[in-house]
Amino acid sequence: MGVALSITAFPVLARILAELKLLTTSVGRMAMSAAAVNDVAAWILLALAVALSGNSQSPFVSLWVFLSGFGFVVCSILIVLSIFKWMAQQCHEGEPVDELYICATLAAVLAAGFVTDTIGIHAMFGAFVFGILIPKDGPFAGALVEKIEDLVSGLLLPLYFVSSGLKTDVATIQGLQSWGLLVFVTFTACFGKIVGTIVVSLLCKVPFN
Repeated sequence: MGVALSITAFPVLARILAELKLLTTSVGRMAMSAAAVNDVAAWILLALAVALSGNSQSPFVSLWVFLSGFGFVVCSILIVLSIFKWMAQQCHEGEPVDELYICATLAAVLAAGFVTDTIGIHAMFGAFVFGILIPKDGPFAGALVEKIEDLVSGLLLPLYFVSSGLKTDVATIQGLQSWGLLVFVTFTACFGKIVGTIVVSLLCKVPFN
């Protein structure tokens, strides 16, 4: 639960910084970089926690899930990264990106989600790994974002939160002790993020304002 609460809502942070006109400043770049590194570490730890806490009583199942997930990441870095780099090199500034590259990349992302889901890790982890590996330099990544951002933000993301809301039954939280625990966990998570960020920023001599 601690790992899950440590994950930063990266798109939300980007939107907040953009609205405050801080996205292109040094503070904005630092915040986005820190959030990206935090998300990478948190998703890896979350996948590990899920793998090791399998419902099966056999420890070998959890070990198999962990080793398979590790092998997936290694194969992605050694094989898929080279393919993505080659695609990015074929895309030049001022020229339209080939639709074949975009379709192939989206199909690979869906396949990655299917593979990790089959392994026993959440499908989001596989897509997240491929998203990290896509080169950010050049027009290739920008074309991908342009193609899918409206669909994902306007349709798929709201449906995801609707699905999460349908699976959440607040009525099961009964009694003063349960509500107190909920408030305590929420407060601790927020307090840890805010105070931890402030302390590290002050140690790095970042102005408080």
